[in-house]
Amino acid sequence: MTKVYALFFLLSFFLFLYAVLVVPIDSVTSAHFFGTTYVLSERMVCWMLSLTALVFAVLYLFTKNLLYSSVWSRMHLICFIFLAINICAFSFLERHYFELLNHKNGMTSADVEAQSSFSRISEFFVGGMFILLIMQLLYPLNLILGIIVRKSQVEG
Repeated sequence: MTKVYALFFLLSFFLFLYAVLVVPIDSVTSAHFFGTTYVLSERMVCWMLSLTALVFAVLYLFTKNLLYSSVWSRMHLICFIFLAINICAFSFLERHYFELLNHKNGMTSADVEAQSSFSRISEFFVGGMFILLIMQLLYPLNLILGIIVRKSQVEG
């Protein structure tokens, strides 16, 4: 059986290193949800991802015997990895796009077209992020189902 908790610990470490070594201190990212734009520190977002991976590592370490399926645990790990990649890639793409836009003096029609293209790409990233966030419910489902199955085996 794969030790998913060790992989979550490793992922947490790599996300922390990415936040410290790669992400500029003053970079910000924005998240658009239901017509509201939230502006967040990109480094803080990476640290929160690292902390979340660490929390999942500890949860998997202490509840590994109660879980229903190791396959669901691996699926959860893969979805969390893709969620982290999605968030970090979107932040990088947004930072790179706006740096290029800031170096120009005026907006041309090509810039307006590029901005609408970025808006469509942004919707794609947010949609993927939403699906991957829903997939994070695999852990509680795995735990609840494991507890129910174990309880029914003890009673039966």
